[in-house]
Amino acid sequence: MRLNTFRSQILLLTAGLTALTSLSILTLVLYSAGETIRSKVNNDLSAAVEVFKNTVAMRQQQLLTSAEILVSDFGFKQALASQDKATVASMLENHGSRIRSDLMFLVDVSGQVTASTDSDVREGEQFSYAPALAQSLKGEVSADFFVLGNHIYQLLLIPVQAPRVIAIAGVGFRMDEPLAQQLARSSGIEVTFVEQQSLGMRSPRGVSNLVYSSSLSGDEQILQAMSSPGYAQALGYWGNDAAQRFASQWLTISRHDTVPVSVVLSADLRSSSEGYVRLRNRILQLALIIVLLAVAGSTLMARRLTVPLKRLVRDARAIARGEYHSIDPPRRANNEIQTLVSAFRTMNNDLAGREQKIRYQALHDSLTGLLNRVSMLSELEQRVETGESFMLADVNIRGFKNINDSLGPDVGDGCLTRVAQRLAALSQQGALARVAGDEFVLLIPCPDTATNLWAEAHGWKILHSMATPVNVNGISVNIDVRVGLVLFPAQASTAAQLIRRTNIALEHARSHKLSLFLYEDGMDQQHLQKLHILKSLKQALNDNDGQLQMYYQPQKNLLTGNVDKAEALIRWFHPQDGFIPPDVFIELAEQTGLICQLTDWVIAQVLEHVAVWRRNNIDLQVSINISAQDICRDGLTTLIEHKLQDLQLRPADICLEITERDMMLDEEKSLQQLQLLREHGFSISMDDYGIGYSALSKLARMPVDEIKIDKCFILNLAETHDDQIIVRSTLNMARELGLRVTAEGVENQASETWLKAAGCNYIQGYFLCRPMAFESIAGWLADFRQHSDTADRQQEIQS
Repeated sequence: MRLNTFRSQILLLTAGLTALTSLSILTLVLYSAGETIRSKVNNDLSAAVEVFKNTVAMRQQQLLTSAEILVSDFGFKQALASQDKATVASMLENHGSRIRSDLMFLVDVSGQVTASTDSDVREGEQFSYAPALAQSLKGEVSADFFVLGNHIYQLLLIPVQAPRVIAIAGVGFRMDEPLAQQLARSSGIEVTFVEQQSLGMRSPRGVSNLVYSSSLSGDEQILQAMSSPGYAQALGYWGNDAAQRFASQWLTISRHDTVPVSVVLSADLRSSSEGYVRLRNRILQLALIIVLLAVAGSTLMARRLTVPLKRLVRDARAIARGEYHSIDPPRRANNEIQTLVSAFRTMNNDLAGREQKIRYQALHDSLTGLLNRVSMLSELEQRVETGESFMLADVNIRGFKNINDSLGPDVGDGCLTRVAQRLAALSQQGALARVAGDEFVLLIPCPDTATNLWAEAHGWKILHSMATPVNVNGISVNIDVRVGLVLFPAQASTAAQLIRRTNIALEHARSHKLSLFLYEDGMDQQHLQKLHILKSLKQALNDNDGQLQMYYQPQKNLLTGNVDKAEALIRWFHPQDGFIPPDVFIELAEQTGLICQLTDWVIAQVLEHVAVWRRNNIDLQVSINISAQDICRDGLTTLIEHKLQDLQLRPADICLEITERDMMLDEEKSLQQLQLLREHGFSISMDDYGIGYSALSKLARMPVDEIKIDKCFILNLAETHDDQIIVRSTLNMARELGLRVTAEGVENQASETWLKAAGCNYIQGYFLCRPMAFESIAGWLADFRQHSDTADRQQEIQS
């Protein structure tokens, strides 16, 4: 039995407490009983001693009365006076028989025995107890215990007076074993008559010459009684071998010291000890029975406790493994266990229901109740294993963020729910999942002979199902979606491949502004190439190992003819892939959120270059392109200002360029951020002006200092009248609004001449200079100033 189990601990505790309690009670009862018995034995012994003394005194009185009758008899006195020995002897015999004495004798005044009825006192011998004889000669009766011959006698010496003392009559009763037994019966204690060699000593010469008579049988008992203490001391609690057998008191019954005579009064403790042992054994038996009952009861109680607990442990382990089953209450258990089992059963049921709910929520969209991305992937894996043909459509709601922001999340959620309902009507025993905030994946079974035309036809059904506006809370909302399609097994072989290729098809539709697009072979490689570019770009930013470099394209001031501005342009020279165009990786960075990290790197590099130029007395304001995501983040202004402070530069040393398209993505946020930048002293330029979708009336609200006319209007400016009209109108409007104008894409002298005449402020393009590395700027500027000075002197000479 393991001691650390609950069952064994209950058993040990109960049995131990019961045994300890029983042992304590047993010890207390035995001690009390022993003390009670000992006290009773001692009291009985004391009372028996008194009874013995009274008995001896009463017998002495009887002897005295009988002896007085003898010595008062006239005939006895006459025969004694006439020295008629025959008559005296006859009278002694007769009188002794009549009073049942054991010894009758006469002693003359000289102490010589003249007549005797027993050989213990012989005629002609001298009586050996002179003090007692002397007392009798004085006329006094002497009563005492004497050793005469081989016996102890209770003897009376009575003077025979006629009128003076003429003789002494002795009357004795023998203290033999019958008398000892009689006295024992009358007093209730054992009686042993002994001779003491010296008063107060109990060292026998041997039983034969020490003990004269006893009510005890056998020398061993006599010696044991004689050597026992005077009172019962203590009864043995546990054993009987060393228990005290007798309690003996010695009484010196002779008053003379010639041959002292004592009686040993012994109380036999055997019956008391046996009673004590019987009581002890019964208590032990009762205690054993109580302990056994306690063990049995505690075992039963522990079983009734531990069996349900063991079942609960098994149930708990099953619950931990996710195995939920019915927990039945125990048939026989106390209220606490039943309450615990009931609580456990409630917990089991609650956990099962909660886990079922969690599992449902883990596999379904909380808003629409559709499958989520994880469960849709599992569904696709199962369909792929069965090999059945189907079409997978990735449906994205265009401009859903604007719906959510302008009309509120309640309307946005309502739109998602209506879209889910319409798509579910098209699923045809397929599957439908919401995989992102505004993106759904629809699985539609198709025949094995399904073609691209079949897929596109069902894709148009999806678009037509969204043609009707949805009504949410009384608001009619137009839903416009883009759809990417993939056929299985014709265009994909695995679930992961299906998901990836539908995303690729949808992304192609988004980037090419198409409503519907079916995946084409080879597009997966393009997608993998994009992933490779993004991974390499992130690594290049982290390593900062020179792959990314800043190039600068100067801008000429048409009013002064000097170059005092330049645009910073990033270039990427991949060690394996070579030069990667900015349009490729910047667009990918914007799509994946990496653009902010890229912008931070550009700002740090450009400001360090500007600081170097300032130390070399090159005064050149640099324009830095920032994206819509950069504008909307709150830390941009702080980042630039800290960098300027570290390099001891001014906000006027840089100009921040943003495209018109980027500003239109979140107009209010962009206006607030741009206004904050202007308040901190930064110049703001609107890039690619003229190709956006904003109304001209909004231009006045925009906190910009400059607009850059897109190169599509400048490349053929000298030959195209329509471009001239647009550019002239833009210049006039900017002049009225107080804005500077920079023309991009100037590639010939004619375009520069026309722009200068029209009042343009700056030009930028290949005619002036191609973008160049940081290390080339200083030399190019020196050459440009020298060339300009030479041209100015020639013009002065010609004029």
